[in-house]
Order: sequence, then C-alpha cells, then structure tokens
Amino acid sequence: MAESEQQDSLIRNLEAKINTLLEDPLLEDIHSNVTFERLDTLIAIEKGHAYHVQVDRTPLDPINIIVRQSSTVQQVKKLIQRTIARTEPKTQRISWNYIWRSYCLLFEGQRLIDEHAVMSQLGIKENSILKFSRLGHEKGQHRKAWHWYRP
Repeated sequence: MAESEQQDSLIRNLEAKINTLLEDPLLEDIHSNVTFERLDTLIAIEKGHAYHVQVDRTPLDPINIIVRQSSTVQQVKKLIQRTIARTEPKTQRISWNYIWRSYCLLFEGQRLIDEHAVMSQLGIKENSILKFSRLGHEKGQHRKAWHWYRP
C-alpha cells in the first residue's frame, strides 16, 4: 500500500514540474500532450540538427516534413508514409510497395536511389524540395508481368 502511495506522489510531483515547465514563455508554443518524438524533433531543429523539407506531390498539395541531418533515404520514405497517413483522409488504401517500386525521390535532378544515403551528404538542407520521380528501367531490366496461374 505504501509503495502505491509513493508512486502516486511521484507522478503528482512529475506532473507539477511538467506543468511548471509548460508555463515558461519559451515553451508556450508546445502543447501539453506533446509526444517524446515530436519534442525531440523540435529540440533537434533548435540545435540545427534537423530542418524543414517540402515534398512536392504534383498535382496534389505538397507536404512538409522535418528531416534530421543523419536520416537516411529509407527513413525519409517512412516519414513521408507516416505524414500522409496522419494528414490524408482514409478514403483509399495506399500501396506503398507499389509507390516505392514505381517512384523514387528526386532532389535537384538527382534520384535518391540508395536507401542508405544520408541526407546531409546529399546536400539537402533547410527548405529543400524533394519531388517524386518515376523510376525508369534500362533496356532488358523491366519487371516481368504478373501472371496468375491456376493449378
């Protein structure tokens, strides 16, 4: 019983300290129900370890994401997927396997094919624009047509 009361006391103290921090004028733009991931990202932006990037989805509206300097192309793709899932209406399921098999990200005319390439090494910086680009195939390298066979 005493252990439960001690835990409740610790939780109340922690909540009081968090509320005191949130009343600070420097932190007034942060919501009280902010996630750890979001807070970590905001700190990274302030320290200069992350930046805003726009993803142009012509003819759809562009989306804005926050990318860390140490992020890989694969991590940025996952971030795009999460952002679209969070912001777009759920009217139709998106096949991300099809999207990434057919399209790649494009930055200043350079296709971001290497999944393990790091954003800072690619020259991506604050307010850069990424675009979707159709993946081309070299002659003889086309993906074979799907055939449905019935045994």
